[in-house]
Amino acid sequence: MPRTGARWSRDNLRPPLNPRSLYLDQNYLSGIAKCKPGFRELEPVLRAAVARGVVTVTESAVHELESGPRPDLGLLELLRELSGGRQLPTERDRAAREARRRMEWTIEREFPERRPRASDVGDLDALAIAVLHCDLVTCDAFIADVLRRARLDLRYRCELFSGRRADVAMLRSALHRLIQAD
Repeated sequence: MPRTGARWSRDNLRPPLNPRSLYLDQNYLSGIAKCKPGFRELEPVLRAAVARGVVTVTESAVHELESGPRPDLGLLELLRELSGGRQLPTERDRAAREARRRMEWTIEREFPERRPRASDVGDLDALAIAVLHCDLVTCDAFIADVLRRARLDLRYRCELFSGRRADVAMLRSALHRLIQAD
């Protein structure tokens, strides 16, 4: 029991006033679970950032759908360890519907030769919400290109990171800087 007038010092446990929110797509979760190069170095920094409270990870309804085919990887368990159950909204509001329309329009105009993939619907749904609610967003290289061409990263002030090794390293560096600044 502290003496009267004594103050508790919990600086190492105190979360920052404005932690950065992070959306991890299936590619990043899979890379971490499989200990792929780049992701192996990212994981301890990511866990440290979450533990320090400088980053919060969010879940999407799409994660559950995309994790179904490979339950052996434990992607949902990994995500829940990191997110603590924080969820993105499941319903697209007006801004999310507009973001999704802009992504679809960009794909149609900028990539007319590209054949749609089964994963596109889930990616567009999840990322339309993630760019609105998260400061740091991971996605595949194609979707990152679409988001940049649609200028949604600038409009909603989020940083994008593809699954390419250089981007994984940039995310690791960004998280490390957040930890150091805390």
